[in-house]
Amino acid sequence: MTRLLVGFGLVGVAWLTIGSFRADFSGASSNPGTVRTTFQQVERSIQLLAVGDVNLGRIVGQQILRGDTLFPFVFAVDTFARRDIVFANLESQLSDQGGETQHPGNNLVFTGPPGGASSLRLAGVTVVSTANNHALDYGVRALKETIRYLRGAGIAYAGTAEDSMQLYVPVVVTRNDIRVALFAVTDVMNIEDPMWKRHVAEADTGRLLPRVRAYRDSVDFIIISYHGGEEYADTPTRRTRDFADQVIRGGVDLFLGHHPHVPYGVEDVDGKYIVHSLGNFVFRQPDLYWTQRSFAFSATLTKDSAGTRIVAFRCLPVLAGVQPAFADGVEAARIQERTERLSSRTALTQIAWQGH
Repeated sequence: MTRLLVGFGLVGVAWLTIGSFRADFSGASSNPGTVRTTFQQVERSIQLLAVGDVNLGRIVGQQILRGDTLFPFVFAVDTFARRDIVFANLESQLSDQGGETQHPGNNLVFTGPPGGASSLRLAGVTVVSTANNHALDYGVRALKETIRYLRGAGIAYAGTAEDSMQLYVPVVVTRNDIRVALFAVTDVMNIEDPMWKRHVAEADTGRLLPRVRAYRDSVDFIIISYHGGEEYADTPTRRTRDFADQVIRGGVDLFLGHHPHVPYGVEDVDGKYIVHSLGNFVFRQPDLYWTQRSFAFSATLTKDSAGTRIVAFRCLPVLAGVQPAFADGVEAARIQERTERLSSRTALTQIAWQGH
């Protein structure tokens, strides 16, 4: 589930004073002929939005095949347009199966059609993770199709590769002079054959962290997309917590988790953030309450003389389904209560909920 982004207007582009020179004549001086000069550091900002699982197969895929390309994102496109980078976990391949978007004998095997790449582009999604347990549902050939269609639509992706030598290579996107690198890995896979590790990046810190260190000094901000944990569980597993802690302490700035299909909270680790599960976005699972409700993580990234960091973030309540929408009122309050209950105390003091 990789591409990055759309130049953005309103929500805080950059606050610029490009190396501006200022002469200061105020105040007394021991040498009346001295002019004190200072240089203001350039400060730049971009807006990031991250959503959870996006499945463009099943009935969503059928709508796309009928030509309703924007169908899954019709209620999200305006919010996406106000961000510089929009991330999603692409929980389906994009391949031509002769009109089939779900295996006739197994509803846990599905694929989006080729037009799904256009759906992502038109919606304003700019980068996806393709590293998840559905990455090989229709085989390696369909994975290669997925890569080809994403590239053709200009959608950046990370987590899968045609050549194993390209795994653990992040996608790097520059917006407003801020270089953001995204790595993507999965801890779960639907097939037992270990050959999957040739094409899909496994959640292996022994392979991942050396790459993180190799890129650390050449980019401003590093994100890891992690697919793992226990589906429908109320809290993150110890394995997920340990992995998140290792990669954050290993040089990653933001951890974005998915796979449980339900939302968890936000954890602050010395100014870096862990979102253990973003839950569902474009994904229909009507049997459970929390598979139909989640949040999107919206953050302002700022670069100045102190480095690049998240200076503010908010959680946008989401009603997940085949056409997800941002929630308000009672629904938003319930999502907020759960998210805050599962968040760390330090993150709680920072989470904002107003606005999209």
